[in-house]
Amino acid sequence: MQCQSTGNIDITGCRISLYPMCNQFAPQILAAVKTVDTSAVWSHTDLFSTLYRGEQISVVDVIRALFMNAYHADTHLVSELTFSKGCPGDVDADRYLTGQQLQPNLTQLPADFPINCKFSFYSFGNDDYMQEIMHIVELANQSGLNPQSAHYITTLEGTAQQLFDYFQVALSYAHEHLNHYVLEATISVNSPSLKGEQHAKK
Repeated sequence: MQCQSTGNIDITGCRISLYPMCNQFAPQILAAVKTVDTSAVWSHTDLFSTLYRGEQISVVDVIRALFMNAYHADTHLVSELTFSKGCPGDVDADRYLTGQQLQPNLTQLPADFPINCKFSFYSFGNDDYMQEIMHIVELANQSGLNPQSAHYITTLEGTAQQLFDYFQVALSYAHEHLNHYVLEATISVNSPSLKGEQHAKK
């Protein structure tokens, strides 16, 4: 059964928050924001996060660029992401739905780097939602991100480029098969906790 109360505008949105664990966190965030080309998306920053909305491929493009440009090799960085499509409240940013599938940041990205991620996927209005979640996880496996199940989440490990390529694939599948869905993710790089785990295993 398909959900009948979802939004009728084909807009993908993502809220992103960046948390560099350093004294100069504000300059690090602002420098990343200034580097990103947002010409293909609608954006708004509030107290908690920045919201980007528009065509899916363009939203993933700007989120990828913002996160990768915020990376510093000597800083523990965490990012919280919430992707959503089909919300009944989607009424703005229609002017960015051009059908051009723009990715203005794709050729200006910094060097790739390792990440760890946890994510949860939610499908609304479908009786077979567990099958859809399992397929989204299998797509992570096919992307080489080594998905591992844990309570309420799936963990991933790989590189930033692998992860955002996977988000593009997973959201494309959801776009084709589901009316309303949410993907929530937390990305971590240079975590001292991970270094501690690696040392303990030696």
